[in-house]
Amino acid sequence: MKTVYKRVDSITEFIDAIRIRVNVFIIEQKCKPGWEPDSEDKVSEHYIAVVDKEVVATARVRKRKNKEFKIERMAIKKEFRNKGIGRGLVMYILKQINKLKPRRIWIQAQLQAIEFYEKCGFKVTSKPYDLWDLGIPHLDMEYKLR
Repeated sequence: MKTVYKRVDSITEFIDAIRIRVNVFIIEQKCKPGWEPDSEDKVSEHYIAVVDKEVVATARVRKRKNKEFKIERMAIKKEFRNKGIGRGLVMYILKQINKLKPRRIWIQAQLQAIEFYEKCGFKVTSKPYDLWDLGIPHLDMEYKLR
């Protein structure tokens, strides 16, 4: 299974990425309808993982103040989880961000994904909290810059 990681460069890829997020966050995790997509999509860079011409994973990156970057809305189709695709996508995104000489890279990770992000080089920097009152515990995590 060959996986290609890339920045979204067409409306079709963007729509496929949003579909994955809706399926994961709205349908699987029962977040409120209307939560996906959001207005931050307009000011974010979007990335995808593609297997056999099918978009199977996505995440977005928002540049914040002072060379600070936040990775958000990471989602993987259920049948493609636990195959290394998510880690590959995160590592690809980190490589792209590192070209910009960031001061900080961080995420707000769901509690159930902490171990995954730790394997990608992130460290927990907060106590658990309920982000957006969704009933899904999150923690802030920061990437250790080299």
